[in-house]
Amino acid sequence: MTDEEMEEFEEAMDEQAEELREALAEDLGGDPEDYRKRPVADGGE
Repeated sequence: MTDEEMEEFEEAMDEQAEELREALAEDLGGDPEDYRKRPVADGGE
């Protein structure tokens, strides 16, 4: 994968994540930022 392809992939993932946060906020209430990925205190284990 070239650097350009990787950049395009990351941009598409960011756009998809934003759409997902907006859909969650619409379905479940709240603000799209409420559904932003956050680190877990236990390291995710």
